[in-house]
Amino acid sequence: LPRNHQPQVLEELDPSLEPIMSRAIVKVGNRSIIKLGDKEIDYNPEFRFYITTKLANPHYTPEISTKATICNFCVKQQGLEDQLLGTVVRKERPELETQKNDLVVAVAAGKRKLVQLEDTILYMLSTASGSLLDDEELVLTLQSSKTTSSEVTQQLVISEQTEKKIDAAREGYRPTAYRASILYFLLADLARVDPMYQFSLDSYVALFNISLDKSTPSADLQERLKNLNNYHTEFVYRSTCRALFEAHKLLFSFQICAKILQGAKKMNLQEYDFFLRGGQVFDKSSQPPNPCSDWISETAWDHITELDKLPSFRNILTSFESSARDWKEWYRHPEPETSAARLPGEWENRCSELQRLIILRCLRPDRIVFATNTFIVINLGQKYTEPPVLDLNLVLGDSTPTAPLIFVLSPGVDPTNQLLQLAETKSITFNTIALGQGQARANPPTPPAQPRSHSPRPTHAHGSHTHGSLHLLTDSSIHRVSIASPPHQTTP
Repeated sequence: LPRNHQPQVLEELDPSLEPIMSRAIVKVGNRSIIKLGDKEIDYNPEFRFYITTKLANPHYTPEISTKATICNFCVKQQGLEDQLLGTVVRKERPELETQKNDLVVAVAAGKRKLVQLEDTILYMLSTASGSLLDDEELVLTLQSSKTTSSEVTQQLVISEQTEKKIDAAREGYRPTAYRASILYFLLADLARVDPMYQFSLDSYVALFNISLDKSTPSADLQERLKNLNNYHTEFVYRSTCRALFEAHKLLFSFQICAKILQGAKKMNLQEYDFFLRGGQVFDKSSQPPNPCSDWISETAWDHITELDKLPSFRNILTSFESSARDWKEWYRHPEPETSAARLPGEWENRCSELQRLIILRCLRPDRIVFATNTFIVINLGQKYTEPPVLDLNLVLGDSTPTAPLIFVLSPGVDPTNQLLQLAETKSITFNTIALGQGQARANPPTPPAQPRSHSPRPTHAHGSHTHGSLHLLTDSSIHRVSIASPPHQTTP
């Protein structure tokens, strides 16, 4: 393998790697031999074999696990939060981050010097001959070491006190780092919804840096944090919606809302889990009878039975016996999620917004989409229920020169006209290059050379499973690359 080559694997390894994994090395004279296939190859004891995988949570068989050292390099939320905290402080208070880094180096150097002094003294004591008091060099070294040690220790105390003050100042920006970290892991979880949704950490950090630059500045720290959080949350929502199927945009908005509320300790995780999963009765013999079997289905009654076990919903089962008429009236309301439909008895004032969602999920799942919309509007705002319409001009403003933006389109959809209009508006050149069988010309036109200041700003790529076109946008030209290829089994 090339020196820096790192093969990406899944949960099963190629059988040809077995001799390497099991270290099937044979000594032949003074040579170490390993057999790969039908070839015998000299084995270098300095050889190291690294394999990487992009699987978020791989499960390897015991046979593989016992033959390899498995290291998990996946970023954790706390680690990412600390990394983003450094980013925001470096941007907002660069002097703090510089002092912090300098102090870390100074403290480490001071501790290293103390260890070196101790080692020097121990070495001189172990090699001294005769009376220690007669060894002038040793006495002078001890005196010098005592003075130096006292100075270094004093410097360390001052440095550690200063470091605590700096850390306290840096901690003021942690709410922004925390918000940004939970949003990243929310994006990472979207791959469970559809494998097409893959978001890299590098691109997310780039989004975060754009938010730091474009959000409204303020001298007041709390106001600045509020501006940063609001801008970055909306920016992530707007940018991510461009990559989501329409059916998943409301789910994404709800997840943003839920994660923010959970981070603020305003959402009960047990209730949230019930809202997502519902309830299931495993022992029907112990289940109370359904008093409203004429309008409550068996599945709905199972949900209500399990719901009664949550602390906030104690005695909701018995309320269906004592207030059956009121529950039926609420159930038959055309819009039970609105304030016009009041819950029976104490439940109207007792239930939070999430708890009302849970009751609706149990009895009227057909209205859950409308209720979720209302929940998001109350907690985040109307704009999070209205996905932004694609605007190439905004895409250009949000893009960076280092990564292409790719459009995945349905067959028959062609954004060329939009790109032409954008090129005309920006007074830049539009170029088309075709690749693939039957599309490429022998000598396709070469795009004109761009000045160094005009770094490539790829705007979009269009791709269905078999045909696609890549549109690369620079500050002075647009390049369109049409591609045709057969579908691949690993393509989502």
